[in-house]
Amino acid sequence: MNALPNTRGAIGDSWSSTSRRARRMARHGREAAEDIGSELRTLLSELEQTLTNGASADAAVLRSQIKNRLDTARTRLNDTHLAMRERVNAAFTDADAYLHEKPWQTIALVGGLALVAGVLLARAR
Repeated sequence: MNALPNTRGAIGDSWSSTSRRARRMARHGREAAEDIGSELRTLLSELEQTLTNGASADAAVLRSQIKNRLDTARTRLNDTHLAMRERVNAAFTDADAYLHEKPWQTIALVGGLALVAGVLLARAR
């Protein structure tokens, strides 16, 4: 009878650890999306300002200003993309390390989730 409480404890520990990792991955994804959205809003604002200020300016000067701002925005978006890629790689590295450290708990957790999903699907039909 000692196996069942130990298994419950292991599944509980695995579940809480997995949920922390999943929340961390979701937070990193939200932060990356916010960074990209912020960059795009800044770019649009700068372009709008350039077009407003350049209504009477020479077309070549206006084209040059827009090109410079687009290049700057492209560089910032590439930096944001690299940062997001690093965050995702860190999350996958954490998940991979967890799977290698605790394979049996992971199998038990996935089995439990499959059982719950099966019960819910059976009830839906």
